Amino acid sequence: MRRFLFSLLLLGIGTAQAETIQDYRPIGNDRCLRSENGEWAMLRRFDMEGKTRTLAVDTRTLQTKILPLPKRTMSCRPDSRYRRLLRLAGSPPYPLQNDGITHGKHGLYLTTDLCPSSKKGFEKRLYEAIIHRFSHAVPVTLFITKRWIDRHPAAFEMLRQWDANGFLAVTWGNHTAWHHYHPGRPLEENFVLSPEENLTEDILTLEKALLERGVTPSIFFRFPGLISNKKAVHTVTHLGLIPIGTDAWLAKGQRPKEGSIILVHGNKNEPKGVTIFLKLLREGKIGKLRPIEEIY
Repeated sequence: MRRFLFSLLLLGIGTAQAETIQDYRPIGNDRCLRSENGEWAMLRRFDMEGKTRTLAVDTRTLQTKILPLPKRTMSCRPDSRYRRLLRLAGSPPYPLQNDGITHGKHGLYLTTDLCPSSKKGFEKRLYEAIIHRFSHAVPVTLFITKRWIDRHPAAFEMLRQWDANGFLAVTWGNHTAWHHYHPGRPLEENFVLSPEENLTEDILTLEKALLERGVTPSIFFRFPGLISNKKAVHTVTHLGLIPIGTDAWLAKGQRPKEGSIILVHGNKNEPKGVTIFLKLLREGKIGKLRPIEEIY
């Protein structure tokens, strides 16, 4: 039945109508809305459909949600799960490569990067394989860029529909809007460390693009090329986002173990990693996949 419904969905995929987002800006992450249902830290404010709203994160579950902008707020609890993770992700030693959270607690965490690519299509085989392998909505984090979305609107819509219809449980991660890259330039002057980079604008532009396409951005962020420095890390965490690295970049020869954050590319730029993942999946070496919200 699941395969049948999946086939019907592929036949009916269209393009979502875009919303118009105005006055999109950060509002810090130290003011919260509390109720009997929990605590929400407000990250952004924006106008949509004539109403002012906030992008907020549940400080217990790490799930994001769009809420009406409240008139009254209070200071966020400093000991919440979200606050502890934010402090951990922004702490020293700030390595040039692979900073942030690189390992979780239990199970495996599948992350797929959608960097800018001139390749036609995307790694459909990867997502179809996990959809067919598991009988539930499969958790996967898509670290996505606006340049990829703009060049691959049909592929983006397919991923969005798989999420909306319960085949995937997507966490929409931030990989910046533009993903600057200069071949041959030293890492210290490349990716988000490029001279032309405005990291705050790069992050907010991607979030706004997702919201305009009916998708709620998460609090999880991956540095392009896994390259960063102390200033870049602090920019990300100041915006309320959690940098995520990896300890299992499959195409680089790293193999997953309990708690690993797996990295493969879903944009056809690195098919080797996808081939390795699919082999591990067929061999039964990919056990329970967990949502990235459960890493800590």
